[in-house]
Amino acid sequence: MAKIILVSKKITATSWQLAQALRSQQHEVVMLTSYGEEPLGELRNIEFMAYFKKWSFLEGIKIIPGLFGLQPQILHLVLEEDKMSPAQIVLSTFAKSHPSCVLTTSLLNIRFGLRRTNPVRYLVEESDIITCPTVETLGQLRGLNVKANQQGRGILPPALDFSKSAMSETYADGSEARLIADLADEEYFVVPFRESRFRPDSASFVRLRTLAQKHKVALWGSYSHWPLRDRKQFAAWMEKYDCGNRWVVTGSLAPHLTKILLERATAFVLAGQRFTPVEMTEYYLRAIQSQAIMVLDSKQTSVHADLWKNTVNCWVLNHEHIQRDLVKLLSRPHLRLPEVLSEQRAQNSHLIDSSLNELNRLYNKALSHLR
Repeated sequence: MAKIILVSKKITATSWQLAQALRSQQHEVVMLTSYGEEPLGELRNIEFMAYFKKWSFLEGIKIIPGLFGLQPQILHLVLEEDKMSPAQIVLSTFAKSHPSCVLTTSLLNIRFGLRRTNPVRYLVEESDIITCPTVETLGQLRGLNVKANQQGRGILPPALDFSKSAMSETYADGSEARLIADLADEEYFVVPFRESRFRPDSASFVRLRTLAQKHKVALWGSYSHWPLRDRKQFAAWMEKYDCGNRWVVTGSLAPHLTKILLERATAFVLAGQRFTPVEMTEYYLRAIQSQAIMVLDSKQTSVHADLWKNTVNCWVLNHEHIQRDLVKLLSRPHLRLPEVLSEQRAQNSHLIDSSLNELNRLYNKALSHLR
């Protein structure tokens, strides 16, 4: 088995579960992270190094002698998005110049774009192995000038962390409790609400209005950052379409009340919104733990694609025709489904093992080319 240095700025569910999975397959794993970060569970023979305070060029240079004195066979960088610190640049450069080390990069989201001014572009081009969360993200790597003769590529989605205890009951103020009580006897949709301003002609507000014309809509989020004028215009606009009393903004909710909100909802509607794969995974986790009926679009289902079956355990709208499909969906007498994706079923059906098996295959193939 290989000696692997796993580099992650933050200890997230994805980086931690990856470290644990690699260790369970008998690899030697060193977790290199930021100063102050803590393991998310038992170390189980994972060497934990919370070293970097600033992820600076100097810190990167200082750790190189000790780090490569361990003679790692694989340096694996986990990037939350396409952005690199000076220390990560140093580590990847030394790994690539080390003749017996495989440089691996897991890129969880492409936010800025892999232009020539972005150092992540050159990391991707130099890496021996690249993993992305979806096939679509992998497709965004086309056209790069890959240096490795036989660069390995695979899918490694963000982890669904079912060990989270986020649903435990915590203190809730009176307004939160009243909101849940007021919705108790109504049919309602829950929609994540992250709009920066009121734009009545935008597709997102047209969808919101369409939903409100069917049932009340609980906008999960806040619009406190909106100017007062926008808030008044939004209220007047909804009133104009006879939806004046068909919407509510939840504000921040305690985790156990979020669970109740989703459990009682007619549907949890994500379709049409842009989320990162990590954000999408977090929403999936909340929905699965609440056994909520989900309305997704065809792009969103590319994240953890193995979990979702249209008309069986979720509703999937065509990304190119969301409004058309939404109107058609809302014309149905109800949105109940034959199955609800439970936590146990998700754990059993999720293909984390196949993702790790594929990663191991890529590791072995890359290592064999170095010998």
